[in-house]
Amino acid sequence: MTKGRKKGAQPGNLNALKHGYYSNALTKAQALLLKAADNLPSDDLSGEVALLRQRLYSLLLASPDKLELLNDTVRTLSRVAATHYHLKGSDADRLTAAMQNVLQSIETTLGAPDDARRS
Repeated sequence: MTKGRKKGAQPGNLNALKHGYYSNALTKAQALLLKAADNLPSDDLSGEVALLRQRLYSLLLASPDKLELLNDTVRTLSRVAATHYHLKGSDADRLTAAMQNVLQSIETTLGAPDDARRS
């Protein structure tokens, strides 16, 4: 072994996708997406947050009556946003502000609850 290399496959090695157990499990397009995802910073989930926000909006337009699914999506979005800020080492005030922005965006999209419902 040469100095600085660990035993076995090195980080970023995708030989298993080409020749191993998973080689038949992924299409070429999926393998390319996986390779691209492997190069993304592991502490940046902003793309996932943006994608979930877009999916939530699309779901609201297509199926506003599916409240359980909408609720699950909002919870997932909240967890991903919290995890993103945790990974980035942001302080609690920034996380709180970010979560308030996400919730306000959702409320704006859904519309504020009727005053009659509150009573």
